[in-house]
Formats: sequence, structure tokens, C-alpha cells
Amino acid sequence: MTDVTVQEIADSLYLLKVADHSTKYFEAMWSIPEGITYNAYLLKTPAGAVLFDGWKHLFVEEFVETLSSLVSLEDIKHIVVQHMEPDHSGSLPEILALTRNQAQVVGHPFSERLIKGLYGLAPSFRPVKNGDTLTIGGRTLTFVQTPWLHWPETMITYLPAEGIIITGDIFGGFSIPSGTFDDEIKVDNYLPFARKYTTTVIGHYKEKIAQNVAKLQKLGVDPKMILPAHGLLWRQAPERIIQAYLDWGKGTPQPGKVTIVYSSMYRFVERSVNVAADELKKLGYTPVMHRIVDDHHASLADILSDIADSEAIVMGTETYESDVFPYMEFILSEMCKKVEYEKPFVLITVFGWAAAAGKKLKEQLEKSKFNLVETVACKGMLTPESEVKIRESIAHLNEQLR
Repeated sequence: MTDVTVQEIADSLYLLKVADHSTKYFEAMWSIPEGITYNAYLLKTPAGAVLFDGWKHLFVEEFVETLSSLVSLEDIKHIVVQHMEPDHSGSLPEILALTRNQAQVVGHPFSERLIKGLYGLAPSFRPVKNGDTLTIGGRTLTFVQTPWLHWPETMITYLPAEGIIITGDIFGGFSIPSGTFDDEIKVDNYLPFARKYTTTVIGHYKEKIAQNVAKLQKLGVDPKMILPAHGLLWRQAPERIIQAYLDWGKGTPQPGKVTIVYSSMYRFVERSVNVAADELKKLGYTPVMHRIVDDHHASLADILSDIADSEAIVMGTETYESDVFPYMEFILSEMCKKVEYEKPFVLITVFGWAAAAGKKLKEQLEKSKFNLVETVACKGMLTPESEVKIRESIAHLNEQLR
């Protein structure tokens, strides 16, 4: 049975939420065993209703049924499209058809092209820019463009009289929270899922977080309630999720946290990395380990998420076919795209006949924002000499941090 929530969250403003337990890889990329929700919103007024976003097409029948339980679809006067990604717009063609294309779609000018490109539709469309307003039934909506969080056409809707912002993907998170609002659950347990969402989905454009938050502040947006399209809603402490997003965008670290990610086909690399972890613990750090080995593959999403609030990174890998081990090459590539911060980095490599991996990864790291403190190359088994070099590299890392 589909897990659907319908709830009036403010005067005549309704949450329509579905919990997605079946999607294993969000965007066919990010492992989410914790699941995800799709949150749409409906504002009912005497002059007609306004729908904000929708659900993934997988749930289109349930969305129509849920929406119809609140309002006659012919009474929907406007559909505000805040983000055209299909996990939110997948239900749009069906809703437009059922409203007999009478509802006006409101969105960023670029969204009109995406509606045609993704769905072959040309509905009545009203493009809006920063500060444009829509008044219906005594309720005023103000639109603010927030480009690249995380598509070029993303925007939010502000209800100034109520202090409510409906934010699309911004300030959202993975997981299926046990409550609707931040005052109904233990937020500390939820924030890692929001961090994971931010680093994976928005991370490539993380610099835009601070820019768009500053834009909202400049426009006088002072939210008392934040309503995102995924995850938890915020009314007790909306400033907490705003600050968290700002911190993740900047890579603000938790003191003492160091992320270690490594691959080890036959556990040679693992032995070397364990030396680094041991030395980190002796120096008072808390290493968080992610491994690619013969009986376990760490989630790339979890790796990136942990890097976002780490003080430093340690990577270990082996040479494979005279090249970098493929998974680690991919992981580093995504790190440089999603969580590239000016953080200290130690690279540990193990090789049999050629130290190719270390040389190639070193070149890549030196072109990145990461601060490559040291590269340690170990030939084959862990020797006392190699152990000394690894411990020295961690000592140098500690000097960078302290």
C-alpha cells in the first residue's frame, strides 16, 4: 500500500506527501536505502487553488487520487513549477490533461522549454522573474529565482504574510522522516540524510548555496516555515537547516573528523590504511572508514557526505592494469566535482611492479582544490619502513590541521 500523507500545515495550505520505498538509487546514481519522499503543496483560496510541484510519475495515479480528495481538479487555477526534474514534474502531464489544460503553469522562463522538451506539451504559461507576485483569493505569492540549486530554472515561492517559503529541492533531504515537522522528530538523526542529499544532488553547485541564501536575505525573505520538496518540513527552527546547508556548501568541518576511503583487492592496501587510522586515533582524531573490498562496496553517496564535514581526507588504493583502480578513479572524480574543498589530503598507494596509480592520482589531486599533504607509495606488503612513512604522513597532516 502506498504511504501517503495529506495534512493541512497552515491556513488552507496542504502538504501532499508520498514515501518512496522502492527507489534504490536516486537519479540512478545515489544509494538511498533510507528512502525518499516527494512533497507537493496545495493552496486553496475562494478564487481557486494553486498547486506547487507534484510527484514522480511512478505515483501519478496516487497523486491524482490524493489531489482530488482535496479539490476538484477544475478548480486548480495555477500550477507553480519550481523545478522541472521529473521526480517533481512527472505528474504534470496527467494533471494538465485532467484540468483540460485550463490551469496556468507558472515558472522560470526556461521551464516552458523544459515542459515542451520533456513532455511535448505547450500549456498556458506565465514566466516569472525575481520579485514577481501572484495574488489569488486574497493570498499573495512572491517568486524568487534560485538558479543552479540544482537546475538552471529552480525557484522558490514566498508567502510573505505567513512567512512561508516553498523551496523545491532546496533545504530538502533523503529519508522518510517519522514526523512531518522538525519539532516532531530528533533532528540530529535526520541531518546526515540532508547532508547526503546536499552533497550528492546539489554539491556540484555548492557555491550557489551561499549566493542564493544571500539573495533571499536581500529580498527580505524571513522564513518562519520552510517547506521543501523532499524530506522534513521546518517550523520550530528553520534557521537550522539554512545554516546546515551553508556549512555543507562551504565544507565546514566537525572537529576531529577524518574520512578514509580505500580500495583493497587483496587487503594489502587495507593493512596500510589501518596504520593511518591507528595514527589518527593516537592523535585524537575520529576516522570514518569507507572501503571497496571483496565483500563490501561503500556507498559513493555516503563517502561524499562524510567528506563534506571532515577536517581531512585519506585515500588508499592500488595500481590496477598499470592504471588507477577503476572504482577509486571514479570516486576521486566525483569528489572533485561534488565535495572539492581546500582540505588536507593524504594519498597512500600500493603497487606490485609499477607505481602508476600514485603518479596519476597525484597529478589529479594537484590540479584540484584539495591540499595534497603527502603521497606514500608502498611496494607490496606492509614493511616497517612503509609503516614509518605512513605514520609520518599522518603527522604532517596533523601539522596542517593544528
